[in-house]
Amino acid sequence: MSHFFKQFPQIFKTLWSSNLFKALLLVILMLLTIRIMNFCFDYFKKKNNLHTNFLKGVLQALIIIFFLIQIGSLSDAMASFYNSILMSSSLLVVVLGFVFQEGLSNIVHGFILTFFKPFDIGDRVNVTIDGVQITGYIQSINLRNTIIRNVYNNSSVIVPNAKMDLCVIDNSYFDENSVNSNFLDIEITYESDLDHACEVFSQIIDSHPLVQAAKKPQSEPTKVLVSQLGASGITLRASVITSTIEENFTACSDIRKELIHRFHEDPALDFAYPHTVVVPYETES
Repeated sequence: MSHFFKQFPQIFKTLWSSNLFKALLLVILMLLTIRIMNFCFDYFKKKNNLHTNFLKGVLQALIIIFFLIQIGSLSDAMASFYNSILMSSSLLVVVLGFVFQEGLSNIVHGFILTFFKPFDIGDRVNVTIDGVQITGYIQSINLRNTIIRNVYNNSSVIVPNAKMDLCVIDNSYFDENSVNSNFLDIEITYESDLDHACEVFSQIIDSHPLVQAAKKPQSEPTKVLVSQLGASGITLRASVITSTIEENFTACSDIRKELIHRFHEDPALDFAYPHTVVVPYETES
């Protein structure tokens, strides 16, 4: 063992003279630098927002490019190639612009998206890309694309930043003070007490906790309108307001359940449903 420690400086000097050993050390250093950077971002960021997510991707790409250049410069052929390219900056711009035209476009649009911030990580958006409508939550954004988790099949939709920046984005969470509104319809019979049904419908909506959290304290009671006079009954329509669309789904479900209980308890109220009247056919004797 003592003999090994005595020979270690000579062994290290021999290994360091090998470009393969230097390249291996640079690869290890690159992976270690990326790991430390990811740890710093995960430790210091308070929330997974758009700026930190995109900046992390930019820094990771720059680190990889830097170390790849350093590894390539170990070769004499690559070093002379780098020098010849760097001597002509105009040629470098032309080559990079031609080879990475689409990629550079996505990078530029990615910077625009993070600067103007039409959405943030976790926002629910509705976009139309090449005629395909996508509804989902923003998962992440990198130098090349934006990843959306589709709400219908839970798949990850990868959209190039250039197309994401140029499309119309319907963002349900763009304004933290905004609310979500959805119509809720019920149908009652013509024999039911119409005014009483509207009053019960409005009270049930306004008493729901999610609706109370979204509406202003001094706001008026929810208005219930007659939207249609159908063949089986009267259709009543009211607007259910909540903070988010997910809360709206929950609130509408709870309101429907409460309406069923209240209508069963109140003899003056009844839901409409199709009726079939059978008239017996009498033949002449």
